[in-house]
Amino acid sequence: MTYSLRSWTDQDTGIDRDISQTIYPEYREEPRHPAWFPAQQLGAPRETSSRYVVVEPRNDERAAYATLWELRPGRYRFDLAVRPERQRQGIATQLLARIISDAHAFGATGLQARVRDDKPSALEFVQRRGFEETHRMGAYRIDFDTLSDLQEPFARLRESGIEVTTLATVREKDPHYLGQLHELHSAAGEGWPDPDPDPGGPVPVPFERLKLWLDKTQLPEAFFIAKHAQRYVAFTSLFGIGTAVHPEYRRRRIATLLKAGSIADAQGRGFQGQTTCTASPGMQTVLERLGYRRIWSEIRLIRKMV
Repeated sequence: MTYSLRSWTDQDTGIDRDISQTIYPEYREEPRHPAWFPAQQLGAPRETSSRYVVVEPRNDERAAYATLWELRPGRYRFDLAVRPERQRQGIATQLLARIISDAHAFGATGLQARVRDDKPSALEFVQRRGFEETHRMGAYRIDFDTLSDLQEPFARLRESGIEVTTLATVREKDPHYLGQLHELHSAAGEGWPDPDPDPGGPVPVPFERLKLWLDKTQLPEAFFIAKHAQRYVAFTSLFGIGTAVHPEYRRRRIATLLKAGSIADAQGRGFQGQTTCTASPGMQTVLERLGYRRIWSEIRLIRKMV
C-alpha cells in the first residue's frame, strides 16, 4: 500500500493523541487513580521544529505522525508513532529518516528517542539506527488495599524536628513560599538522573515555570511540604509535581515518611491508587518500600549527530 508523507496542518490536531492511544490502550484515565506514565508520547511542546503525518491517500486516514523539537541548543528529541495495523510497512523508517535529516539541517549534535522496554521491536528499530541507551525511567503502580494512618508518618517526622505543612497553608501564611520552593526544587536537581545531561551542569527550572506548575496543582491541601527551622527541605504530591528532597536532608527517610503520609491522605479522600515514575535509584527504593510495583520502564536513548 502506498502512503504519503506531508507536513502537519491544523486539520491534524489531535491525531497524535489518537494514534498514541491505539498503541498504549492501558493509558486510560482512572478517576480515583492519579497517574503519570512514562513513554506516553505527546511530549512535544506547542512550538516544534518540524512535524509530519503519514496519510493513506484513499481514505485520508492518518497512519502515523512524527514530531521533532529542540530541548536546548543543539540537543533534540522526537516522538514517532505508527498505528499498530500499519506497522512493518516501512512507515516508521520513512518518518525517522525525515526526522534525522531535519535534525542534521538544524545543526543538532544529539537526538533523543524514548521507547518502552516492553516494545522490543521499537527498541531494536532505533538501536539499529545508532541510538544508544543512557538511562531508564521506571513506572510504578500501587493500589490501595488497606487504609493507612495519616498521622503516624507525619508524627515520626515531627519527632525528628521536621514540620509538615501544605501548599494551601503556605500560600496563605508565607509570602516567600514561591522562592523557598524554587530554591528547594533547584537544589534537589543535584544528582538527579538526566538522559542527556548538559555539560555545564543541571539547569534549574525557571522560576516562572515552577510557579505555573504550582498554580495548576490539584488539591494544594494534599501537596505536602517538610520544613526544618522554617526552611523547606522536601515536598511531595500524588497529583502532579512528584517528590523532592534537598541534598542536605537525604538518607533520613524524609521522602519515605512524607510519601507515606500523602498516600494515607489520598486514601482518606477516596482515591484507590497511583501510578508514577522515576529514574532516581533512591526514589525507586522509596516506592518499593511503600508497596509500589514496577510495571515497565521507558528507555531513553541518544544518537550522536556529529
